[in-house]
Amino acid sequence: MADGGASSFIMLVTALLISGSVSAILITEWSDATQRIKATEQKGAESSDYAIGFAGDPMMVSYDSATSEITFYIQNIGSGKMSTTYEVKIDGATPTTVTDSILPSGATWLPGHLLELTASPFTYQDGDDVSLLFIGLSETSINGHVHSRVVNEEVRLNAI
Repeated sequence: MADGGASSFIMLVTALLISGSVSAILITEWSDATQRIKATEQKGAESSDYAIGFAGDPMMVSYDSATSEITFYIQNIGSGKMSTTYEVKIDGATPTTVTDSILPSGATWLPGHLLELTASPFTYQDGDDVSLLFIGLSETSINGHVHSRVVNEEVRLNAI
């Protein structure tokens, strides 16, 4: 009988050690999961600060046949600053030259401001429809997150 008590005690101590280590692992995993959830929620909250949109009439996009330049405008319609780091594709092709300016005059693409883009060279006719793709980035990385925004618009070119 004395044996049964000792072996039960050993089993009890073993069970307590195992359950203690399992508890430590579960607490660590729970902490990691809550940190990931918090980071995801924060990124989502920050993301809502950034928005852009095509500005103007998509059926009246300026095309200068003499210089082969297409001029269009993207507006910062969010509440955060957007970067002038971007990518432009017209009918899937990357323009050789893209120049930009921020309107009204300024160096920072603030909320409510326009980014005027002139892309060339493209050989089109007055009234041609083209696919315009613009991908822009948020001004700064917030907690390691850089937010990208896309404008994809079918436009009609009008000779000036």
